Amino acid sequence: MPRVFIYSMLRNGLSGTWRLSVRTVYWLIILSVVALCIVVRQADPNLVARLRLLGFDILQQTLPRSPDPSYPVRIIDIDERSIKAFGNWPWRRDILAQLVDKLSAAGARVVVFDMVFPETSAGPLESIPPAIRNAPDLKPLIDKLAQEGTIDDVFARSIARHPTVLGIIGSSQVADGVPKAKAAFATIGEGIQRFVPSFAGASGNIQAFGDAAAGIGALNWLPDQDQILRRIPILVGLSNTLYPSLSAETLRVFQGASTIRVRSAGDGGFAGNRGVTTVAIGNAVIPTDRDGQLWLRFSRHDPKRTLSAADILQDKAQQGALAGRIAIIGTSAPGLLDLRATPLDPVISGVEINAQAIEQLLSGRLLVRPDYALGMEIVLTVISALLLGYIVYRWGARVSAAVGFASVCVFSLGSLWAFSQGVLLDAVLPIMTTSAAYVFGTGYLYYEAEDERNRGREALHRIAMEMEAAAQIQRTFLPKESPSGPLDHAFEVFAIMRPAKAVGGDFYDYFLINDTTLALAVGDVSGKGVPAALFMSVSRTVLRAIAFEGGQPGTVLSKVNAILARDNTESMFVTIFYAVLDLQTGVLAFSSAGHDDGLLLNGVAGCEPLGYMGPAIGLIDTAEYSTATRTLAPGDTLLLLTDGITEAFNIDGRAFSSDRVVEAVAKRPYASAAGLVHSLDEEVGRFATGTEQSDDITCVALRFKGQPLRIRS
Repeated sequence: MPRVFIYSMLRNGLSGTWRLSVRTVYWLIILSVVALCIVVRQADPNLVARLRLLGFDILQQTLPRSPDPSYPVRIIDIDERSIKAFGNWPWRRDILAQLVDKLSAAGARVVVFDMVFPETSAGPLESIPPAIRNAPDLKPLIDKLAQEGTIDDVFARSIARHPTVLGIIGSSQVADGVPKAKAAFATIGEGIQRFVPSFAGASGNIQAFGDAAAGIGALNWLPDQDQILRRIPILVGLSNTLYPSLSAETLRVFQGASTIRVRSAGDGGFAGNRGVTTVAIGNAVIPTDRDGQLWLRFSRHDPKRTLSAADILQDKAQQGALAGRIAIIGTSAPGLLDLRATPLDPVISGVEINAQAIEQLLSGRLLVRPDYALGMEIVLTVISALLLGYIVYRWGARVSAAVGFASVCVFSLGSLWAFSQGVLLDAVLPIMTTSAAYVFGTGYLYYEAEDERNRGREALHRIAMEMEAAAQIQRTFLPKESPSGPLDHAFEVFAIMRPAKAVGGDFYDYFLINDTTLALAVGDVSGKGVPAALFMSVSRTVLRAIAFEGGQPGTVLSKVNAILARDNTESMFVTIFYAVLDLQTGVLAFSSAGHDDGLLLNGVAGCEPLGYMGPAIGLIDTAEYSTATRTLAPGDTLLLLTDGITEAFNIDGRAFSSDRVVEAVAKRPYASAAGLVHSLDEEVGRFATGTEQSDDITCVALRFKGQPLRIRS
């Protein structure tokens, strides 16, 4: 109800004194749709965000990143084969130390653990009972074992000998003593930590491992609401301490840098980014989102990137496979639950995601969503929606649908091209907005068109009702039955009239001027429809009025012409055949004002045409008309008609013609007046089958019967 009221108010006004045009309402709708879409995008509810991310996923799936064929990052996978060979996870720390040593010996520049070691391992002496451990005979052996240290010490020494990066995991539980980051930070801008993902505490490594490691990086990821990982943090906050991610720390150690430089920006305004803008590590400059995260351009799983940990420990790895590379140790075993989902893979190991991130940072070919992206998307959205709205209004739904489809293709291909260049742009916003503008715009115009059509139908219905009323009135002008009088037995008369439209310009009339004189007239007004009908009614009325004054038919037509030609500004005219029959003597006097020939039928002479005797009435006000006479014998018939019969066309475009009229009536010279008219009408109907009636059809037959013989007694 409120929507109906608002629409009615826009269209008709509250008091009905003003009314917005269709164009104004249309553009208000288009502008409202565009404004609403922009407001919704700025609010960025979950549905809009998921649609945008879905669009980004389609880009990833269409153009996945090709792995670097040199494989600068190798995954050392603690897979099921490794677990079978060296026991269930977690392995003993001396085995891990052996793994680190063998990786370094194979040429790995940096060894990375995609895991944390928060607990100490039991030493060899702790498993010996105190009684045996304190036995005097065993003391030298016990002291030697104590000098060797624990397996944690062995692992720590291995970490210290080789550049190694360990992980740390941020948690929501407050913890004391979060170790200091190995990396130093130089910041430009204030409050960087409040922009990056932050955690109250952290779960790290035992102190010996942390002290020995060349770097420590956070392992935390923040998947989107659909639990798909699309970005990784470059920086995180752990208990008010700024930490690099595992990928960023690996890059720092690999490049031998000691400091990570971070730049942040203030409020960038309408399209700006308020937060972290870039992170520089060594000679690598990494543009990030405002929260310090990096969009990953994923590649599909490539088994050539992975080496089994069992092959490394058993010296089965290919020679030179690790030379100068980064070796990242992790697990793909399903039972260890280090599995994630990405736009390309529903299940992928976490270590492979970190490997792809490090590989992407090393290559420098990063996927960036720049600060100006949102502003540019909004500008393109407004321009495309308004342009499509103009096309809808100007050229209609079909053309605009083609243009709209083309714009969808342009936005889709444009975002795909930008993605190939490493720029992430949202095509969903302009596509959805232009689609909404098209739907609402065409919907409103369709509603208006339907409303206009309904009003047109109502108007046509009213006109049809009025035309039907006019036709009823016109039919009242025509005689309904044969005139009655003392000599009505001396003749029979019958007529039909079928207008081409609801009302027509043909007319016929027959009436008794006095007891012994019958008048008969047929007329055809120029044109059709309402104007012809009005002129017809005037012509018939004037003719009747003059006819009752008496006089010859030619004199009557002359007077009628003088009246109708006066002030005839529309230059309308009427053809009339007017005849007067003396019912006692059978003398027929007639005159024709430009009308079609009448036909006089008798059984002896056949058909005699009664032809032209003057111009049509209404054209020349000084025209005079003569009178001719014929004497009818009993059984003679006068047939009058209009050109709707002679000019009736068949499907081949041929006219019925006067010759066919003569042929048709000559077959029935002794037919009654009604029979003659009906037979001619049926003949015309058969001839014109399959075509639309193009002109009014009128036909009148007067059959003279004469006086009955009187027998004297």
